[in-house]
Amino acid sequence: MIQDPLAVSSDKNNPTDSLVSHIYAEISQKYSLDISQDPVAVERIQEAVEKARLELEGTSQVEINLPYISATGSGPIHYRLVLTTADLDRSIPDTKDPVPVRDQPSTRTKINLPDSKPFVTISLIVITGLVYILQLITTYSMGYDLLALLGYKNNELILAGQYWRLVTPVFLHGSILHLGFNMYALYILGRRMEKLYGSIRFLGLYLIAGISGNLFSFLLTQSPSLGSSTAVFGLLGAEGIFIYQHRNLFGDQFRTALRQIIQVAGVNLLIGLSPGIDNWGHIGGLLGGIAFSWFGGPLFEIIGSPPNLKLSNTRPDQRAAVVFVISLLVLIGLIVLIIRSRI
Repeated sequence: MIQDPLAVSSDKNNPTDSLVSHIYAEISQKYSLDISQDPVAVERIQEAVEKARLELEGTSQVEINLPYISATGSGPIHYRLVLTTADLDRSIPDTKDPVPVRDQPSTRTKINLPDSKPFVTISLIVITGLVYILQLITTYSMGYDLLALLGYKNNELILAGQYWRLVTPVFLHGSILHLGFNMYALYILGRRMEKLYGSIRFLGLYLIAGISGNLFSFLLTQSPSLGSSTAVFGLLGAEGIFIYQHRNLFGDQFRTALRQIIQVAGVNLLIGLSPGIDNWGHIGGLLGGIAFSWFGGPLFEIIGSPPNLKLSNTRPDQRAAVVFVISLLVLIGLIVLIIRSRI
């Protein structure tokens, strides 16, 4: 349960309450924002102060870091305070002439995030699962995997004119474990990215990443391959670009989030060095997702005034459509050039 935000400042002799009141007053004076009226911000501040108190029992200095604690019409608010044991041994003085938080009207800030339902993500998972069921049916009824034979990436057959093999491997898998890993990754990454991208733009990202991955594989390795991991790596690259392009919204957390994306990609590329894994397809998908996201991904900015702030996408869907068409034409051009050079 969230406490009454005004109750925490009732005891001026309590160092913790004094520190919380100091944070309220400092934010109030600097941003003209009554942060005590935002229950979510209040809970974050109280938790950060309590955590700092516990950490100060074993050290002389800690940092309270609250990125994106709230927002104004000028952008997000990030709060940082270096705290020492001496600060808790005495009452922290209030900021000069703070605006009394009790007497101010409520200015609780709300930002409406994009909320696209993951229809495409779920549809892709269902379609890929159904395709695998058909693969199993043909394997048991005919003695061989008919769908895989018709659609996996095979360089010689692509050179012979079966160009669909640069797309169809995204929907084919070699085992239930292979399918499970890729669909789990698609479920986790896809829901996040489709919410931010919107369904149509997300579908374009998925297809471009998948084709890019298969094209890289066709160009750089003779080994046959199949699987949706090319497209999944594209989603991972797109998420990294999204975080980088919105680093002003993520504040101090953007480096940590971006580092985690790079670490996940790096670990999976190292795993891809194992025999039987098409790492060139992974790299191609990653690069395809990065390129599409850089030029055609959403780019949000905060608009409005408190308490009705929201994120507005400055890149319309038409731009994403243009980037998709250009990307597709570039990929087709590369395919034609590579095939002509090998015939």
